[in-house]
Amino acid sequence: MRKQRLLPGSLSVCLLGFTILSLSAAAQSTAPNEWTWMGGSSVLVACGNLFCYPPGVYGTLGTPAAGNIPSSRYGASNWTSGSGILWFFGGEGRAANGPIGDLNDLWEFNPSTNEWVWVSGSSTTTCYKQGGCGQPGIYGTLAIPAAGNIPGGRWGASNWTDSSGHLWLFAGIGYNDNGNVGYLNDLWEFYPSTNEWAWMGGSSTLSCGANNVCGNPGVYGTLGDSAPGNIPGSRVQASTWTDSSGNFWIFGGEGYDASGQIGSLNDLWEFSPNTNRWTWMGGSSSMNCGTDGCGQSGVYGSLGTPAAGNIPGGTSGAAFWVDKSGNFWLFGEGNQIWEFNPSNNEWAWMGGNETPGTYPGVYGKMGTPAAGNIPGVRSDAASWTDSSGNFWLLGGEGYDASGQFGSLNDLWEFSPNTKQWTWMGGSSSMNCGTIGNGLPNCGQYGVYGTLGMPAVGNIPGGRYGASSWTDSSGYLWLYGGSGFDANVSSGDLNDIWKYQPYAAAATPTFSVASGTYTSTQTVTITDPTPGLTIYYTTDGTTPATSSTVYSGPIIVSSTETLKAIATASGYVASAVATAAYTIPPDFTLAINPPSISVQAGQSGTATITVQDNGGFNSNVSFACTGLPTGAACSFTTQTQPTPAGVSYSTLTVTTAATTASLHRDFGTLFPGSVLAVVFCCFGWKRRRRLPMLLLLAAISVAGLTVLNGCGRASSTVTAHLPTISTVTVTATSGTLSHTATFSLTVN
Repeated sequence: MRKQRLLPGSLSVCLLGFTILSLSAAAQSTAPNEWTWMGGSSVLVACGNLFCYPPGVYGTLGTPAAGNIPSSRYGASNWTSGSGILWFFGGEGRAANGPIGDLNDLWEFNPSTNEWVWVSGSSTTTCYKQGGCGQPGIYGTLAIPAAGNIPGGRWGASNWTDSSGHLWLFAGIGYNDNGNVGYLNDLWEFYPSTNEWAWMGGSSTLSCGANNVCGNPGVYGTLGDSAPGNIPGSRVQASTWTDSSGNFWIFGGEGYDASGQIGSLNDLWEFSPNTNRWTWMGGSSSMNCGTDGCGQSGVYGSLGTPAAGNIPGGTSGAAFWVDKSGNFWLFGEGNQIWEFNPSNNEWAWMGGNETPGTYPGVYGKMGTPAAGNIPGVRSDAASWTDSSGNFWLLGGEGYDASGQFGSLNDLWEFSPNTKQWTWMGGSSSMNCGTIGNGLPNCGQYGVYGTLGMPAVGNIPGGRYGASSWTDSSGYLWLYGGSGFDANVSSGDLNDIWKYQPYAAAATPTFSVASGTYTSTQTVTITDPTPGLTIYYTTDGTTPATSSTVYSGPIIVSSTETLKAIATASGYVASAVATAAYTIPPDFTLAINPPSISVQAGQSGTATITVQDNGGFNSNVSFACTGLPTGAACSFTTQTQPTPAGVSYSTLTVTTAATTASLHRDFGTLFPGSVLAVVFCCFGWKRRRRLPMLLLLAAISVAGLTVLNGCGRASSTVTAHLPTISTVTVTATSGTLSHTATFSLTVN
């Protein structure tokens, strides 16, 4: 096994003088288990001194582009965000040009656009007198992020993502702040929102021994107790994971114990980003050394039974993952598989050989799980966790079914529920040739097919030290590593692949079809996939599992584009469903109260409400028609909808004293009218003249008295009756016009 890569390029070779046989039928997979070559080179170029390293295309710093691609490399660190974005740092390889070395470039990859952007770090390497090439770190002030800070170039570092989306980087083999190369134990945090690094702990310098190997011993403190001074020793290719509380865990790797011995570690550490402290949680702080080097043996206990004393042996380059219960799984040190429960801090040996050795793989029948199946011993394999919590493993440097050692391209699936392995693709054997010095070199070349097109026969070439991640849709991605291209050459690769492990969920459907509408629409989303979750966006961006979860009807009140995906256990995410709605900007008008009653000569008010529709946000002017004589309308201001979509204006109606209707109700009833009635009814006879005159005089006096008592000095009597009008308010904005009415009563 190749455990160290202190000298850049020491393990990458171009095959000469032999031909690799074509893939057997067993190396092909069936749908939906299909690979897609998504980018990078299918043929290694720039082979000089037997080393093949395609250079990177960096483009412009901070600008994504279809032609950008990181250079070929081995042992890079990578992280993924909740939206499926990949972050990718360093590794050992070739930059944009120049010599091979330890890189410190940071990249971002968007699976939805299939584009890379160079974010920070250097596109070149610097060579030093010791013979190595790389980039030194710029540490700045401890715990203070700054634009100029950058970790030194390195490979085999450990990495995590915290709950805030910050990226963390620890250790690896690479360069400190003064250009010395060795085993590192510095800790870094990256802020994606500002593109700034902060040095958070560990040493910025290296202590070098007599053999010119540099590194720093660990400070373990007391088992189970955190302390400010605790720090794991320098190391490379440790296993890492994040627990449900957001704490980081690290196990083993090749590096320094408490006394400065170098070997295969089996110490277990927990780091809290909240306190910025390390806690030694298990394993040994020292190693036993013999003729084969230094390390620690495992304590296995009973197969499948967790116990406080159990612990894996010293391991580096292991594959690892976290299941749906938050338990940590490790496949390493030979072909052993272990499970760790962080709630009780106990390990359980779950399979593989108790005695380390060079065990070949037991493949069984492709696509069929079986209790006896198990991958051969290997290191530096690519690994993933799928949407169902199953573990996937590709390649690595190890042993095939016949015990041949080389760069594997076999694909495996492990079910934590059944504890069984299934060989899913790739080859169970390797083809071997010789390099220029006569040494054997074994592996499998890749079948790339057509760029961007999935196919049953596609398969990446054998490789180790590749980067791997799972996107938010459940697809498995693979980048680079050291291995074989499509053309019988080996070296550090920069090809990128996507794998579909399961059938896709059904595409969601919208209850309202795309189109142009004049009013707000209520849209429901449905999907027949069992156990699904639907995620959607309203701004036209591609949804991911970090998008809004659909829980009920969506109100579409303006022009917008809905997109949705469905996800479920045992499926990759559905295709994206899209519905585009056009709702031209408009508004509605309302008046409250719907009727106003005022006294003549006084005023009354009402509230006018303007509600936007389709994103309307322009000024509105108002006018009244249908007012009675002497009445007028006024408005507080022109109105424009607020960000919430509603605005208000006050309508005021003023009236004059003569606005009400005037009616002559009595005229000259007293006394003239009374006299006329009397003469008409009773006639005019001489013998009655005097009594009648006296009666009329009395009635007239009484009538005048009544009128004077009512304050009426005139002989004419008038009375006001209510006037009721229907008034129309017209609201206008550009070519848009709407009306509303109210009833006006003037008393």
